[in-house]
Amino acid sequence: MKQFNIMCGIGKAKYLVNFYDGIKKHNDGSPFFDLRIFKNKKKLGMFTNNLRKEGYIEKSFYFTEATE
Repeated sequence: MKQFNIMCGIGKAKYLVNFYDGIKKHNDGSPFFDLRIFKNKKKLGMFTNNLRKEGYIEKSFYFTEATE
């Protein structure tokens, strides 16, 4: 499943987007998340809108849904 999440204030990065295309995996079989760093909300919004158009779903590392 294609998914992504957004984190703010990680180290010196203002906005960080982790995204998983549903295909890439580590050697142990766990999902491999790519990342993109942004300095402003406008570019962050443009990138996340493009991800949503491509079928990505926004998820959170901290709260998981009971249906999974």
